[in-house]
Amino acid sequence: MLGASTEKLNNLFNMLHKQWDETLAKADPSSLLPRRTGAHSYSITAPLILLDSLHVGGDLYLCIIKDNTETLFSIPLVFTVDGVRRAVAGDGLSQALSQLPNAESSNGNFTINNRYVGAKSGERSIGVDQTEESVVVGEEVIIKYFSQISESSLTSLPKIEALSAAGFIDMPSLLATIQWTHEGSQYLLALMTTYIPGSDDGWTWAVDLAQSFLSSESSIGDSTQFGSELGEILARMHKGFLVHAHHKSDLAAQSGWISSALSDLEIALTLLPGEEGTLLSDLAPTIRSEFHNLKTLGSQDLSLTHGDFHVGQILRTSEGRYLVIDFDGNPVATQQLLSTHQPLIQDLASLLQSIDHVARVVDKRSDFSRTADLEKWIENAQDNVLHAYQTGMSLTVDRALLRLFQIQQEFREFIYAQRHLPVWLYVPQAAIASLVRKN
Repeated sequence: MLGASTEKLNNLFNMLHKQWDETLAKADPSSLLPRRTGAHSYSITAPLILLDSLHVGGDLYLCIIKDNTETLFSIPLVFTVDGVRRAVAGDGLSQALSQLPNAESSNGNFTINNRYVGAKSGERSIGVDQTEESVVVGEEVIIKYFSQISESSLTSLPKIEALSAAGFIDMPSLLATIQWTHEGSQYLLALMTTYIPGSDDGWTWAVDLAQSFLSSESSIGDSTQFGSELGEILARMHKGFLVHAHHKSDLAAQSGWISSALSDLEIALTLLPGEEGTLLSDLAPTIRSEFHNLKTLGSQDLSLTHGDFHVGQILRTSEGRYLVIDFDGNPVATQQLLSTHQPLIQDLASLLQSIDHVARVVDKRSDFSRTADLEKWIENAQDNVLHAYQTGMSLTVDRALLRLFQIQQEFREFIYAQRHLPVWLYVPQAAIASLVRKN
């Protein structure tokens, strides 16, 4: 299909366009999004309009769809005589994408860059509840689909490419990308990387380490050693970003960080009900006072950042190696934050707080009976991260600014949990209280 003439493909697309719009009009929009347990961080509303499509083979298409709010989506679809549905593992769409040639599609809007030369068959879902869907092909590669065409679709690939150019090796190898050009910008629709069999993300391996400490299977030193390794990796990643591009912050930027944190506080206060809302309301005056008293903050390096650097974005392989994944950015961050250079210290703050969150998960499993022990574990692991990061970067972190971003991260955790995952609210509730106590 990709080798056919442009005229033939355009005629076929025009012929099917009306039929597909009618088919899409009958579909349940939410059923076209990735399946997940929690709520999506975005929604899709009828009526749906087909804007563009990449024919992958048979009844399989990667489609660009516009919904009632003018939001654009990239969705892998199966068109049949009975209607349309989202393509899932086993339909063959991911396998077909992995074997597309390195070429531009005939309509000129889709760009395929594929360095994978394998031809193994078989598809399966990774079985993890994710915002975006990932499918393993042939147990060799994994394809991640980006459903909403947004700022994160523009920013994740440049980060990966910058790190690759800088020689950063603590991430899976990039094998292929599929992009779509719209109004002069190229949006990432799908990303294929090397699949790492036997690997777990931090919500498994880090939780296991905290649990092993709690059950006395390992010492606090052994169970928090990972912090040193993650601090070293973060330093290497940030050095890679700095090689690409960076500049220093000015006073306006520093004032903006405080304003942004205070804005997130107000959003969280507006959203939160009950116990969580009462807790944050009680802490808010202390937090506001602390932020307003941040008269001078040191100038910071502004550069590309991971944008959502928590333990869940760090795989541990069966050999014990750590690899960074998912450069899409924080789902609560504004488009402006996603598209501009940010202070590197934000990644550090996010990582430190995710270590806190790991312990809160374990604490809940223990009916909150070992909170004091787990807070020692948190402190030890965070100290390891901080020491290794500062050593790797040859700098001393501005603790006041780091704390600002740590607290802001908890505001964003509240916002995300209330909107999409209410069962998570207990985590930022415990974390924010601990942070304020440490002031």
